[in-house]
Amino acid sequence: MTAPACQSGRGRAHYSRSLTEDQVSSTVENHLHSDGHPKARPRELPWKRVISKQHIGQLLSEDGPLSPQRRAQIRTVRGFDAASRRTAQKLIELQHGNRVVNAIISDRGRFFATLFMLDLHFRRHDEGIGLTPGRLKDLCVDQRICSATRAGALLSLMKLGGYIEPAPRRSDGRVRELVPTDRLIAQQRARWHCHLTGASAVIPEAGRALAALDDRQFFEATVRILANHFRAGFRFNDHTPAMRLFSERNGGMFVLFSLLVATQPGVSLQCQPIQVSISELARRISASRIHVLKLLRDAEAQGLLSRGEDGTVMILPPLENDIAEFFALSQLWLTYLTKTVLDHRDEAGPQPWSS
Repeated sequence: MTAPACQSGRGRAHYSRSLTEDQVSSTVENHLHSDGHPKARPRELPWKRVISKQHIGQLLSEDGPLSPQRRAQIRTVRGFDAASRRTAQKLIELQHGNRVVNAIISDRGRFFATLFMLDLHFRRHDEGIGLTPGRLKDLCVDQRICSATRAGALLSLMKLGGYIEPAPRRSDGRVRELVPTDRLIAQQRARWHCHLTGASAVIPEAGRALAALDDRQFFEATVRILANHFRAGFRFNDHTPAMRLFSERNGGMFVLFSLLVATQPGVSLQCQPIQVSISELARRISASRIHVLKLLRDAEAQGLLSRGEDGTVMILPPLENDIAEFFALSQLWLTYLTKTVLDHRDEAGPQPWSS
């Protein structure tokens, strides 16, 4: 893409009861509706649908709700640049740097592992067992998120931090089941709040999900439907390759977001030298100065950043494009899937929308 010319411009508790307690067939038809959804049999819940790579491809196709044309359109909406920076700023504020966690797993790994912890827990009523160390390790390895050793280390740290705790004892003492606490639930809600707040500025439909964030059933269904699509192979990095370096490093995404929020909307990023404090960036992500310096040097070697002799950094066109693509896709993605959940709720009427 040709770069634009420079111009102005909560306590701890278990979520052990599930809205998916009713059993439905796990076999679904693989045909697609015109809106990109797998065709559902009667009473099939959207968050229980079997998602395939074909379904992901349909969503991202030229006729799909997450098409390249739709993403390009979102990027031209007035206020998109400002909304992206607000989202980045909120995510930075939400981040609580942890040197030990940053030492064992990347930003991408932490994102997926946390979502999969919640997903495994909420599958308990369908599969007879929820989150266990073994199930999480197997899923992380199968999905190529991280090694079993790193997944186990992250679980241990989250238990120490009060995000995960042992479930009440089962009759089978060999099963070491875990459950998320309200602290982990609140953290995930806060992350979605950051994204949906930004999305609602350019996609009014996102406001529905923002208003529903405190609903327990909505939260569970959203975890399930997001995880199902990620299990089927959806990855943001496939569409934003210039951001891969940052997402694969510990604290890398927060370094990138920090650079973004230091710029002004409406002006090409390659026209905005950013004064960088390596020490401040390192402090923000609880990492060493050497870690941050290596990240910036590697990004420069890949043609993503340029670094001046005066200590400034400029974001180059490939990375500028993919930053915008990331926010456009994440806004459309989260809005679309939460809309799927909320549409089901509205169609279900006054009866419990799990049935």
